[in-house]
Formats: sequence, structure tokens, C-alpha cells
Amino acid sequence: MELKPGLSALVTGGASGIGKAISLALGEKGIFVTVVDFSEERGKEVASLVEKENAKFHPKLGFPSAMFIRCDVTNTRELAAAFKKHLATYGGLDICVNSAGIGTSEPFHKDQTENSGLWRRTINVNLVAVIDCTRLAIQTMQAAKKPGVIINMGSASGLYPMYVDPIYSASKGGVVLFTRSLAPYKHHGIRVNVLCPEFVQTEMGSIVGSKFIGLMGGYVSMEMVVKGAFELISDEKKAGSCLWITNRRGMEYWPTPIEEAKYRLPISKSRRKVPFKASLNLQIPQSFEKVVVHTLSHNFRSATSIVRMPLRLPIKPRHVLVKIIYAGVNASDVNFSSGRYFGGNDKDLDSRLPFDAGFEAVGIIAAVGDSVNDLKIGTPAAVMTFGSYAEFMMVPSKHILPVARPDPEVVAMLTSGLTASIALEKAAQMESGKVVLVTAAAGGTGQFAVQLAKLAGNTVIATCGGKEKAMLLRDLGVDRVIDYKAEDIKTVCLSNSTLSLLFTFS
Repeated sequence: MELKPGLSALVTGGASGIGKAISLALGEKGIFVTVVDFSEERGKEVASLVEKENAKFHPKLGFPSAMFIRCDVTNTRELAAAFKKHLATYGGLDICVNSAGIGTSEPFHKDQTENSGLWRRTINVNLVAVIDCTRLAIQTMQAAKKPGVIINMGSASGLYPMYVDPIYSASKGGVVLFTRSLAPYKHHGIRVNVLCPEFVQTEMGSIVGSKFIGLMGGYVSMEMVVKGAFELISDEKKAGSCLWITNRRGMEYWPTPIEEAKYRLPISKSRRKVPFKASLNLQIPQSFEKVVVHTLSHNFRSATSIVRMPLRLPIKPRHVLVKIIYAGVNASDVNFSSGRYFGGNDKDLDSRLPFDAGFEAVGIIAAVGDSVNDLKIGTPAAVMTFGSYAEFMMVPSKHILPVARPDPEVVAMLTSGLTASIALEKAAQMESGKVVLVTAAAGGTGQFAVQLAKLAGNTVIATCGGKEKAMLLRDLGVDRVIDYKAEDIKTVCLSNSTLSLLFTFS
């Protein structure tokens, strides 16, 4: 998410410490801020400072660019009212920073009360309220039908023990794992991340002895904390991420990929496909059949014929022989058979005849030539070279794409799947939280495009012709299907002023 003027944010614990610093930094970006805190005097002061920064971007507004709401974050009713007022004032919620937190001033084992101990209050403020705020933030973002980012304030003490305050450490450890468990919300356009700095020189941090702070490398600067928060907001790839900040190591994400691999479970047997095992005694015939283009024509049937060819052995060096199991049929086959994919005049095109037809296929490696060391006989493979309408293909080994199984679904992933992926993710640099229009969406590439756009957390509008196709697209998760046989595409698109990316396939 780009931090730009006009966005809105709600910050709990925004009257002091890290919450105050983030509120002011957001104001410097021209972002509207709701400061939620229990301290009225300090909260109003922060809101006033944010308004002064916002005046540089919004000189004439009919509403406050920042406001303070007094709230006890452990009171769900007050908290819900704060989110409701923010939504009513700014029309949405783009960023929520849950920064309210306290420490425990006495050992928890000395508590003599039934339910009112300070340690219990610490859990309620640091963990329960964060869960409540996250819940309300998600509901607010969904109600506004806009993507958003939630930053929960953790602590380095949520990653390793803090012997002087085990209750604080427990509460922050809960925040870390709660947040990391929310990674799947990215599919709904909402990213939740957690920030875990070591000691920062706030009122709470200043209680810690200077000798210990020195051993830890000194206080982490507030500038580095704000930088970390903004990184988690801006980086669309971060969802369920934990950013650990120390003076000794700088900013790093935890756990590392190596640590993460230690606990990640393999795919369960019920979901795992049975590994493909091909016979190593594949019979290689003396001849095989293939489809060739013998005359240039847009009529594929009249332009092609099936011919039997001798299978030339031995296999060329650095080549492999693939036994084709499934080949892909493409709309572009007719362009290929009419010569549109070749340059030159008619005479040059005629000199190419006959040439092999077919763009993509999956099969099994039946034989390998000299100097091929990384591919073995029996390996399932995909190919994207001319000549796949055949029983066998001899292909340079560098063009082989090893796959898990030679299933027909793999063929669809080749031309259609890669076209959609490259167009959206590489060419268009697709982000989350956008509105994406896909035309001809019920076709092979279109079906991949709408699913990729949804998985990235976008709102998807798709066009098609016919009720059955419209039903298919709705099943794939499309938010708005336009059946151009029943309604006008231009009218629908003009009514959606937030359209940000067009993917056309025809």
C-alpha cells in the first residue's frame, strides 16, 4: 500500500511512545489519523500536531483531518464506538496500528486479588484488546469494501523470554503468533503484520536499567521503529510477517526461512497426489505419427495432415526424446497454420512447408542424448516448443520443464497459465487492493487471470457472453460479471471509478 495523502488510519495508544511517533509520521504523509488513547490531554495534543502536518496537504477540509477519541481499549463497547466514528468521518479504514500496551510493575505471584490483578490487566490490554482491535479493523475494512493493513505492536520479548516481566513477555508472544496466524486474510485484501522492536526510549522502556540497555546495544531509535512500521504497510508481499528490530542486527524478519522449515509440515497424505512412476523400459518405436501443416490456411483441418515419420536414432547430443501423453489445443493454432507467426513474403512462407504443428504438451522422457546429465528416463516433463501434435518429440534438453506428473491440468498451466501470470504479475506489476477488469474471462487465459487477481487480494470485474459462462466466473470468485449479451460493458465500467487495471485476452 502506497502511503499517500487521503488515506486514513486509526492508532490505539496513539497519545504516547511508539503510537504517538507513528501517528505523527502518518500525519507527515498527509494521512488522516484517529488517535485512540485513555489520556485525553496528551491524545488531543497529538491529534492537534497531526492536523498541523495534514494542513500542508489538505488546506481546506470540511471535516477534521485528525481527531482524538478517549477510549479504554479493554472496553469492547468503547472500542467499537471509536471504529464506528472513524468510519463515519473518513468513509473507510486503510491502516490500523494497535499500539496500546502496558507493563507489569509487580511479580504476578504476589497478586492476592481474585480478578483485578495488574498482571491480568496487562494481558487484557496487550493481548485481548489487540485481538479485539484486529477484529473490529477487519470488519471496518470489509464494510468499506476496501483493502487495508493492520500493524500489531509486538515486542522482541515476544520472541524470547523476558525474565523481569514474564506476563508482558507472554502477552507479546501471544500477539506475535496471533498475527502470524492471520496471513490468509491477504486473500481478502487485508494484510496483518506484527512489529517487534527491542527496547525503545519511551516511558515504559526508560524503566529498564541503563546497564542492561547498554548490553543490548542501546535503545532502538524511534526513527527505525517508524521505518519498520512503514515497511510492513507498504510492502504488498508482507502478510502475517513479524519484523524484529534491534540495534545489534538491524531489521530482520522472524522466523528465518531455515527456522520456518523446521516446523512446517509436509502436505498431508490425503492431499498429496500419488507420485508418478513411469516404466523405465519405455518402448521406442521405429516410426511415429505427427500433425504437419502442408499448406497455408486459416482452416486448420484443410491445412494439416497426419503423417508417419521414422524415429531417427541415436538421440542428438544435449537433446531428449519425449513421449507425448497430452497436447494443448490453442486458438492460435489457426494463426500458426496460416503462417502468421513467420516473417517474410508468401514465397518464403511456402518454402517452410511442411512444418510441425502444436505449441505445448506434457509427457515422459523416453530417451536422452549425450551430455544430458540432469534429466533421467521416465521423468515427467512439459514442453512449449513447436511440434507437440505428435506421438514423440525430440527436444533440446534446455527446453524441458520437469513436472510432478504428466497430467492434463499441467497443459493448461503452460500457454494459458503463464500468459495470465506474466501479464498480471510481471507486465502490469499487479498489487493488492485494486480493481481488475478481465475481458474474455471465460476463456483459458481469462480463467487463470481472474483467479490470480483474486488470490492477490483484488476486486475482479470480468466480461463474458452467456449465462453459463457468467455462472462459471462467479464460481471462480469474480466480484462482478458483465454478460455483454445482456448489459453494456462501457456503462458498467464508467460506473466503477476505481478501475485500476485492464487485462484483455482475445
